Amino acid sequence: MNATIDRHEELFTSGAYVDAFQPDVRTNPFEGDYARKRDAIIASVAGFDKRVLDVGGGMGRLSIPLSERHFVTLTDLSPHMLDLARPQASDRLVLREANARSLPFADASFDYVLCIDVLPHLFDPVEALLEARRVLVPGGRLLVDVTNANPLWTLGYPRYVGRRPGRWVEVFRSKGVLPEWRSRVWHHRRSELVRFIANAGLQLESIRTFGPMACPKWFLATARRPSS
Repeated sequence: MNATIDRHEELFTSGAYVDAFQPDVRTNPFEGDYARKRDAIIASVAGFDKRVLDVGGGMGRLSIPLSERHFVTLTDLSPHMLDLARPQASDRLVLREANARSLPFADASFDYVLCIDVLPHLFDPVEALLEARRVLVPGGRLLVDVTNANPLWTLGYPRYVGRRPGRWVEVFRSKGVLPEWRSRVWHHRRSELVRFIANAGLQLESIRTFGPMACPKWFLATARRPSS
């Protein structure tokens, strides 16, 4: 299993994913929803000078704006992703290569942990959430999302799939995952996200949705580490 994980993670450590993940370009069919989700997350990290960990935060879409108010540690598997954020590094924005499965931080180090656009790439989401819980202070909050495994949301983004009927069939059978990503991406239903959070010993506070109202693309949860 470890060899399988290593091969899977090589997509990110190699830098190959840098070109694949471009949420803010106009040609991305989800560009508007990515922006709305980002703004909601930034607004959810309340106050000033909190210690914030951004797990798998890539080029710093969340970390950079949050560092205007907080002390942020941006982590990613990919040094190439982190290089994109490096010009913004400061005493309020620290960059660190790190794996969500084994975070190199002491227990109870952060007031907030963000784990955004990460769980769909993990074999074992609970493993990462347990690490998030460990590094959170008691009462600290986790913001985490999943992509919906109900593929009906794809109907709201026809450019995502394309025009070939056979490709639509494959995407529906794969829970909304494109055929070329089936071995690397896993979508989850809302009930699964709730279960992951509970199994990690976190208390669910809220779930918000982004994308089509009838069948959202994303579920974004806020969860809290119990105080005792």
